[in-house]
Amino acid sequence: MARVSIVIPARNEPYLQKTIDWLLAMAKGDIEIIAVLDGYWPDPPIRDDPRVRLIHFSECRGMRAAINSGARVAQGEWLMKCDAHCSFSDGFDIQLAADCQPDWTMVPVRYRLDVELWVLTGGPYEFQYIRRSDLKGKDWPQYAERVKGQELCDLMTSQGSCWFMRRQRFWDLGGLDEANYGGMGREAQEVCLKSWLSGGRYVLDRKVLYAHWSKPYNTYKPDRRGKLKSVAYAVDFWTNNRWSLQVMRLQDLVKNFAPVPTWEGIDAD
Repeated sequence: MARVSIVIPARNEPYLQKTIDWLLAMAKGDIEIIAVLDGYWPDPPIRDDPRVRLIHFSECRGMRAAINSGARVAQGEWLMKCDAHCSFSDGFDIQLAADCQPDWTMVPVRYRLDVELWVLTGGPYEFQYIRRSDLKGKDWPQYAERVKGQELCDLMTSQGSCWFMRRQRFWDLGGLDEANYGGMGREAQEVCLKSWLSGGRYVLDRKVLYAHWSKPYNTYKPDRRGKLKSVAYAVDFWTNNRWSLQVMRLQDLVKNFAPVPTWEGIDAD
């Protein structure tokens, strides 16, 4: 089984060690974990393990820079990004690798994580649509009726705390844009739109579950001006189809998922 490289961007994360421990325990294949310590050192330090590598930034560079830095040193055939407060189902790595096609990006089914008991709760949270006004992902539970009984389902977009693809494909798609979006805004939409508009797919794998902690605070805190600038850039860039690698228009993607909330009248565009 080919190696899976798991990149974890981390900024003042209280459950990073627990997340690493869980990934190591639940993986059934060859994995490496690359934790990117963005402007801090955990206290207590991350425990030594030959499967765990640390990258440290003396100053916070943002989530996009952290993910790109981890991906640059990754050695696996597969690349997975996850947040630093997540748990996963048994054998998540081999199942995602077995199901993922060369031009797909995969997402497991998401639940909420009870960090005190370290068990999944709530959910499942499966589907999201892209809101037209600002390209933000919004929950879309009604879409589940369209794909009832399917184990692998097309996703328009997702919440962004975990995604999985071939490592080379990540770079073929240009990695993550650090210049125009700021540190972290619209990461999931950048990943999903690059996946779809390049001619690939963005796919939910219902055979794999994970749980994500909905934090009461955000360790990455973009300033309001920077956030507004990144949203304005994303809306202009994607709705006007400015990406040089796309073979599909955003409007055509919307039509493939139609009807999509907030995109009424897209046929007239």
